[in-house]
Amino acid sequence: MNDMAATVRDQRDGAPVSVFLITKNCAQWLDDVLSAVSGFAEIVIVDSGSTDETLAIAKRHGAHVVHQEFLGYGQQKQVALDLCTQPWVLNLDGDEVIDAELRDAIIELVQRDDPNVMGGQVRFRDWFIGVPASKHTRAISRVRLWRRGRGRFLSEQIVHESVQLDTSGQIEHLPGWVEHYGVESVALRVQKINHYSTMRAELDASRGKKPSALKLFTIFPLRFLKNYLLRRAFLDGRRGLIQAMASAYYSFLIEAKKFEAAERARLGLSSQHKDKS
Repeated sequence: MNDMAATVRDQRDGAPVSVFLITKNCAQWLDDVLSAVSGFAEIVIVDSGSTDETLAIAKRHGAHVVHQEFLGYGQQKQVALDLCTQPWVLNLDGDEVIDAELRDAIIELVQRDDPNVMGGQVRFRDWFIGVPASKHTRAISRVRLWRRGRGRFLSEQIVHESVQLDTSGQIEHLPGWVEHYGVESVALRVQKINHYSTMRAELDASRGKKPSALKLFTIFPLRFLKNYLLRRAFLDGRRGLIQAMASAYYSFLIEAKKFEAAERARLGLSSQHKDKS
């Protein structure tokens, strides 16, 4: 039994995967994030100015750490991706922990090295007030594992970035979960909603997307119903209700901020509120 465990550890030590992250003040979760990928060949971290223990934790796990002023999420992740050296790359955020089942599935995929397989799609599960979302809700899944050199992030993706794969190939749906802790409390959820909605509104405006009165009126109830009923957030009880409301509020804020920016431009007002006291 011990010999078998040692063999598995040896195989994991040789897993040809570069794990890459962009960070800023992620110390709260980073030790767990990096411990879960300790069997992979390389960890690359691009940090944009952490003032907590993020850098110390990263170095303790043997990560290759580089400082880069924040360029927007897409461009920042591309900087990290360009530093990777292994045949396969796995992208995680500083609040995302892969479980053992997913880790083993990644190792199996990359060691199998099927030339027809381009990458792997993984499922995400939010933790909220100390409890993970029900496994029976409709999980969000994304491609986070792929062959290095076959995908990249676009510089215009300042928020909600995703890898753009440049050649065809099979994407495997991997078992297990990415446990997401970054919205674990109401305060964290609200903080991220405000931050990301501002960035998304600015991105939409740069793409010529104008505010819509109809969307401003309908986006909240429609997004709430989508998350609460279609994605089955109701299975999480009051936690699911709060999460569905928060998601709807995020979508509403994007439209509200687009409207605000357009009105300020029309009236010749400053884009930022100034305290006149």
